Amino acid sequence: MTERIVVVGAGHAGGMAAITLRELGFSGSLTLIGDEPHPPYERPSLSKGFLSEAEPEPVWLAPAERWSALNAVLKTASPAVAIDREKGEVRLADGSTEPFDALILATGGRVRRLPLPHHPAVHYLRTTDDARALAARARPGARALIVGGGVIGLEAASTLQGMGLSAVVIEAGERLLGRNIPAEAAQWLAEAHARIGVDVRLGRSLTGLDDTPDGGVTATLDGGETLNVDLVVVGIGIIPCVELAEASGLPIDGGVLTDDDYRSPGDPRVFAIGDVAARLKDGAARRMETWAHAQTSARKAARAILGLPSEPEPTPWFWTDQCGHNLQILGDPSAADAVVERGEGVRLYLRQGALVGAVCLDRPRDFAAARRLIGKTLKPEIASDPSVDLRKAA
Repeated sequence: MTERIVVVGAGHAGGMAAITLRELGFSGSLTLIGDEPHPPYERPSLSKGFLSEAEPEPVWLAPAERWSALNAVLKTASPAVAIDREKGEVRLADGSTEPFDALILATGGRVRRLPLPHHPAVHYLRTTDDARALAARARPGARALIVGGGVIGLEAASTLQGMGLSAVVIEAGERLLGRNIPAEAAQWLAEAHARIGVDVRLGRSLTGLDDTPDGGVTATLDGGETLNVDLVVVGIGIIPCVELAEASGLPIDGGVLTDDDYRSPGDPRVFAIGDVAARLKDGAARRMETWAHAQTSARKAARAILGLPSEPEPTPWFWTDQCGHNLQILGDPSAADAVVERGEGVRLYLRQGALVGAVCLDRPRDFAAARRLIGKTLKPEIASDPSVDLRKAA
C-alpha cells in the first residue's frame, strides 16, 4: 500500500500534485519539499504583472488555509540533497530524512546562464526573488538589454518598455520565438514589439560586459558593436534539474525519463512531472515547459499512484501576453501539411484535413472552438471565413 508520498519540488507542478492527491482521496502521509521559502506559486506572472506592481505578490497556487486543510507537511527552504531508493527515503539539507512509498520529482529547472563572468547588472527570471531584484532596478528612463528572444525575454521586454524603460532585445537565432511558435505568429509579436518601441536585433549575441564611469554597463555584441545599458535581463532557457534523479540511478534523457503515466522506467515508485519530466511517447522523450503541462502531468501522476484509471488528456497548449496582445498556441502546428488563414490573427494547422494545431492572436473564441475541434476534419472554405462560427467547419 502507498501510505507515504513525498513530493520533491514545491513549485506549480509539485504543489498541484499534492492538491490533486488529496482531492482524489489519498489520506496517508504527504510531504512537499521545496528550495524556496514560499509555498507553491505560479511563475507566468513573474515576467509580466509582477514586475510592474508596486507591492507584488505571487499568484499563489492555493491560499495558506488550503495547505492547512490538506494536512500536508510543507517543508520550504529545505532542499532535498539525495534519494536513497534502497531505503525508500529522501535526505534533506538539514540532515533529516523523509521515507516514501511513492516519490514524485517536480524539481523543475534552473536558468541557463551566460558564459560570461558574473556581473551585478545581470538578472535572470525564475523565482519571485529574481523578479523583485529586477523590479528594484527597473526605473523609468533606464536602458534594458534583453538577451534571448524567447517567451520570457519578450514578455520582460514588453513589461519593461511599458514601465518607461527602453528595451533592446538580442536574439542569436534568425527569428524570434524559434523554438515553439510558428514563424508567422512570431512575426505578429515582432511587429507588436516594434510598435511600442522595442528594438529587436536578430542574429546577435552578447560577448562582454564592462562598467562605465556613470554606473552603467557597456555591453559588447559579437562583431564588436557596443550598447550602453543600465541592466541586462537574460532569458535563454532552463536546464532541467535531474541531478538528484541521476545520482540515484534513475534513467535520464534530456530530463527524468518517464512512461506515459509519468512513472520512471527505472523504479515503479518514482514519478517525474512538470518541466523536469522527459515523457516517452512515440519512441521519443519530450519535455514540456508550460503552465498547462504542470497541471496535467501532476494530475496524471497522482491518478497512477493511486491506481485510478487514466483520464483523457487535453491537447497541449500555452499562451503569452506581450505588448497588449494575447497569443495562444494549441497542439502541434509543426505536424501540419496545410495551413488555413482565418482572417487576421488566426491560423489553423491541418494534417490530412484534420486539425492538429492553431495559433490565435487576441481571438479567444476561435481558440476555444479550436480546442474542441482538435483532431476533427475541417472544411477549409468554411474555416477560413472569420465571420462564420468555426465550429460549423467540422
